[in-house]
Amino acid sequence: MRYVSVKDVRLYNGWLPIEEKKQPLKKIGETVFQTPHAPLVDADWDGSVYDDVLVYLGGEHVEPESIDPSTGLISIHPPPSQGTSVEADYFWHPIGDEDIILAVEAAEGLVEALTGVVYVPHQRVERRRIERNGLVALSEPVITVQSVKLYDSFGNFLGEAEATLVDRAAGILKIRVVSQEPRPPWYLPSYVEAEVEYVGGYESVPAIVKHAVLALSSHNLLTRFQQRLALAPDYGGGVSTVFVAEDLEKRLRFLRNEVEKTVNSLPRRVEKA
Repeated sequence: MRYVSVKDVRLYNGWLPIEEKKQPLKKIGETVFQTPHAPLVDADWDGSVYDDVLVYLGGEHVEPESIDPSTGLISIHPPPSQGTSVEADYFWHPIGDEDIILAVEAAEGLVEALTGVVYVPHQRVERRRIERNGLVALSEPVITVQSVKLYDSFGNFLGEAEATLVDRAAGILKIRVVSQEPRPPWYLPSYVEAEVEYVGGYESVPAIVKHAVLALSSHNLLTRFQQRLALAPDYGGGVSTVFVAEDLEKRLRFLRNEVEKTVNSLPRRVEKA
């Protein structure tokens, strides 16, 4: 997840973690118990549910041995003695964190495929032909240029050069030669190429890109959730307390409109020759 976070998706949709206090756990095995609701979710956005789940044996807090957020299964060791109450404080939501992560990653990949741009800083090396005016057009926006090497049309190294950013967003550079290998006077290459090592992308993700990822991932999540709900009406446990069918349809219509609007507004880069 590079453009938006689980927190961003939850706040965008109002899918906030639901808190449960001192809920009795169902015994599954000698040391395994299960929460009434699942999946368990990360309420403080720190990447882990372990600090969001408190387990009590006979009213005393104990550390769980393991937690499976998707199923709500909690392992306790050593096993509690017969008749000891097992309870837990936890946060849950029928749309789990792992589902959100997968949907966001898919949406980010789709946005990058549609626009031809990776929007976070990343390393690139490209070899492009230098035009007569000394300009070179790279395939992505440029944050910083690290080095420029010159090659003739036969692939021979000619020397190094400096580059001035003419248009950062369009990836256009102006090349100036600073050193060059000596060449015989009869050596006339048909063209010269610049091999540019640079950091591409954007220093901060554009708002339209974030919005597109939020809309795409949210629509994907809610569509799949609706399908699961049709097969299992109480999917995740207590779903009816979180989603009302009419509100679900209304939100889906809104998200469909947002997907169409934002995806059509994304910039399309044309690959440069």
